[in-house]
Amino acid sequence: MFISNSAIDELHVRLFEARYVERSAFSWNAQNVQDRYWRLYYNSKGKSSLEMAAGSFALRPGNIYLIPARVIFSCLNPTRIHHFYAHFDVFGVPQRALQILFAAPLCLSPALELENQSAALARELAAGQPLDEVRRCKVKALIYQGLAKYLEMAEPKMLEQYRHLGAAHAPVLPALEFIEENLAQPHSNAALAALCGYSEDHFIRSFSQCVGNTPARYVQELRVTAAAQQLLFSNDSIEAISGAAGFTNRFYFSRVFKEHTGLSPAAYRKNSRV
Repeated sequence: MFISNSAIDELHVRLFEARYVERSAFSWNAQNVQDRYWRLYYNSKGKSSLEMAAGSFALRPGNIYLIPARVIFSCLNPTRIHHFYAHFDVFGVPQRALQILFAAPLCLSPALELENQSAALARELAAGQPLDEVRRCKVKALIYQGLAKYLEMAEPKMLEQYRHLGAAHAPVLPALEFIEENLAQPHSNAALAALCGYSEDHFIRSFSQCVGNTPARYVQELRVTAAAQQLLFSNDSIEAISGAAGFTNRFYFSRVFKEHTGLSPAAYRKNSRV
């Protein structure tokens, strides 16, 4: 589902996993992490931080943090940490709009209600309770509340730019919706143009102006993102994942995937999730 009248109204969350773990000192370490999904972090005990080009970003016990997709960071825990985290995706909103509003790690505290909810979920998962339908809804509710908390704090100028970019997709909205709902299918410019009522040349120009990418490049980006998420959050074979994402064969998929992520699909899958 893409933009209608308000970019914010169309923002949706897809939850991949949520866990509670206790990590010994210096065990939560990874270099130059950059993935195509979002993270929520809540540590009840211990010291940890994200190291980025702009400097160190401390993850203080008791606070709630959101790490948007594609943010590059390394992580470090010099002490033992009690670590609750959720991995998820935000969709239904143009990536350019999201990247304006969510360009760096976000601290959502002080927010006692969110902290209490995070602590309760951490205790339930630590006690061995499953991530069932009830807890999945609780985690997603926590994420939505966290996003709402940040939007309340965002500068009006940034929100206005976010809304403007969302509305700018309206001329090619039928094509965007069709691509997302039929990602594995071939997409010709002529067929997408017909959905929008444009000639092929006019559609390509309009799409590039609205989205900031050619139709072919846009489809490729979505397919790589979908495949990257499946590589980490499913046990499907690389061949099955490439086919489900719309790639004609594994060799072509591997070449395109490495072009976008810097890693082969197999190497990307081997990277531990943090």
